[in-house]
Amino acid sequence: MRGVIKTVLIGLAVLGLVFSYGSFAKAENPKVIKLGCAISFTGGKSRSGKLYRDAYDMAVEKINKSGGVKVGKDTYIFKIIYYDDKSDPTESSRLVEKLITQDKVNFLLGPYSSGITIPDSLVAMRYKIPMIEGGGASGKIFSRGNKYIFGTLPPASQYFKSTLEMLKTFKPVPKTIAILYADDKFDVSVGQGTKKLAEKMGFKVVLFEKYAEGATDFNSILTKIKSLNAEVVLLAGHTEESLNFTQQAKELNVCPKMISMTVGPSEADFRKSLGKDAEYIYGVASWSTQMNFKGYLFKDTQEFVKLFKEKFNYDPDYHNASGIACVAVFKDAIERAGTLDPEKVRDAIAATSLDTIYGHVEFSPNGQIKGTSVVLQILGGEVIQVYPNGVKKPVYPVPCWKDRK
Repeated sequence: MRGVIKTVLIGLAVLGLVFSYGSFAKAENPKVIKLGCAISFTGGKSRSGKLYRDAYDMAVEKINKSGGVKVGKDTYIFKIIYYDDKSDPTESSRLVEKLITQDKVNFLLGPYSSGITIPDSLVAMRYKIPMIEGGGASGKIFSRGNKYIFGTLPPASQYFKSTLEMLKTFKPVPKTIAILYADDKFDVSVGQGTKKLAEKMGFKVVLFEKYAEGATDFNSILTKIKSLNAEVVLLAGHTEESLNFTQQAKELNVCPKMISMTVGPSEADFRKSLGKDAEYIYGVASWSTQMNFKGYLFKDTQEFVKLFKEKFNYDPDYHNASGIACVAVFKDAIERAGTLDPEKVRDAIAATSLDTIYGHVEFSPNGQIKGTSVVLQILGGEVIQVYPNGVKKPVYPVPCWKDRK
């Protein structure tokens, strides 16, 4: 009898090993959807490039651990193949072509910055591979009839619209505005669009000036701002430029009643680099941590914020949330399409109507998200949404540098 029992137990153990091996083999060799991404690990755009990589990786990890992607009767996991584009548009487009032709990726995630997104998107169009990007907002990306590019940032030309609307609520309403913008695709779109909006709303644009991308010296511009007595300064630029401008404004004690920037204030590195000098700086963003949208990959915005901070040890900003939305849209579109056929998935992306931690995602016919920006201000070292539906009231006018404690 003992021999029979021993034989049965050995048989069950062997059977268990077979099943375990089968499960292990299945887990080790799952069906894979390859997402290709050429993005900045190094170079001038690397600071923001990391924000997108962190978001992409977190979204993919969440999806893969939560059952993967259902394609008909099959289950897949996502895998991202990255290349460092070195913040160079030519290198980036070359790498996107490599991802398509050599790595045979199914779909593409975008790079950071409009200037790099434009050539990358043209490669996607040539090979008819859908790309979803959260790092480029210039209208030039979406004005070429490219049906394979989709963006999760609102139009660059509208970035300061909510800021101008907020200014109209102040008493007294400021009258004079200085608009500064870098000479790259995104910032040119912001500058030109802001000037039209400001003049239409009755503001006097006393300075409308372009500066070189990556500029380190703002002394002459700051001198003009002071001499023209511009009450409000709106700066379209990237993080390094925003840091340089702020530091030099303090050194020269140039004190407009408000300074607002497109990129920088929402980022943890910006606040860390400037310390107390970041206080009162305004920013714009398509998203803030104070929002509480119902999620798709995550329960809601607040759960995402908590998990993100635990994982990466910094507060997420709109770049991160935009990156999460990109991956979420791919999962949703692939599952609705029920296939990996790029044309059918493209059509499903175009028809997206999805609630995410980033907000509701729906695309205009040109492929750009339908949405606007909110106004942020750094108060007490934290990024606070102040308009519309602000958590706190905006501080205006801001105290001059020499009057701050």
